[in-house]
Amino acid sequence: MQWQNPPSIDRHLDVVQNNEDHGGLLLGASSLTGCQWGGSLWYFDKAESAPDVEKSAAGTRLDAGITDGQWFSANNVVIGLDSGCIELWELVDNFHTFNRTFMAKEHDDMVNSISVTADKTRVVSGSQDNCIKVWDLENLQSLHTYKAHLDHVHCVCCHPTKSDVFLSCSQDGAILLWDTRKPKPASKIDKSPLESIPTCITWQPNSEHNVAVADQVGNIIYKDIREKKSLLSWKSHSRSVHRLAFSPDWPNTVASVGEDCNVVVTRLTEDQSIEIYKDESHQDFVQGLSWLKGSSELVTCSWDSTVKTHCISALSQCSENGLPTGMET
Repeated sequence: MQWQNPPSIDRHLDVVQNNEDHGGLLLGASSLTGCQWGGSLWYFDKAESAPDVEKSAAGTRLDAGITDGQWFSANNVVIGLDSGCIELWELVDNFHTFNRTFMAKEHDDMVNSISVTADKTRVVSGSQDNCIKVWDLENLQSLHTYKAHLDHVHCVCCHPTKSDVFLSCSQDGAILLWDTRKPKPASKIDKSPLESIPTCITWQPNSEHNVAVADQVGNIIYKDIREKKSLLSWKSHSRSVHRLAFSPDWPNTVASVGEDCNVVVTRLTEDQSIEIYKDESHQDFVQGLSWLKGSSELVTCSWDSTVKTHCISALSQCSENGLPTGMET
């Protein structure tokens, strides 16, 4: 089914994702006012064109508000909706038309987070209904439903190289490591010194065991999931952190956004975390975050209806491991 461009972009910008294959930008927006919430999905050839509807290459109306989205091929995306739906969309006509190829509503509440596996064949979804589901992107069906969490699932994140492994964190305070090959797939990860509810989690690129976890009061930890003690801990925000993302080009550099409206970039060394960038120009919750691969830039979107590109100039003075040039270990 093909959909025509809506006349305008909804106010609350929730999702921004750069496409590593061709540099285009996916933007997801919601209208969170009135009796019925709705949403829209947009594609821009260049990040600097967003969110100008006149410069969009494609757009489509959604039946509900969008909560998360991710590319799983050069022209295909998977999105989660606040209705509990998972949808797949394909960009056709030379990236000028969205075509919905799949829709399923198996969650009983809104989908909070989705993550595509390393081999691009499955997607994991976490929901307000306390459940995690694993979906087959090739056969368009759900494979597993897991109910290990006791409260809302805030975030799921697939391992960068192991397609059967992912992490989840929940309002119940737990961080779980999942391996779907095992009879008992979930095991608990120690979150100390975090004392508050974990809200988002992400794997470090080029690392099998290292992750960053943030919580609802702005704290972030960096740890090896095999160890109880965290490698580093720091406070980047004054309120809940909504998203974390390591740079694909500087793996020791992590960006964070949250409800304090700030965008913060932190460089991690062996013994300290160093804030190298902070932007306070957003006027509402910052919901979306995506690095532009092959550059020192990242893009953010906010409920203030703006999309901003941030140039992290300090990274040009760093080597690929995130340390200042000449300080590699």
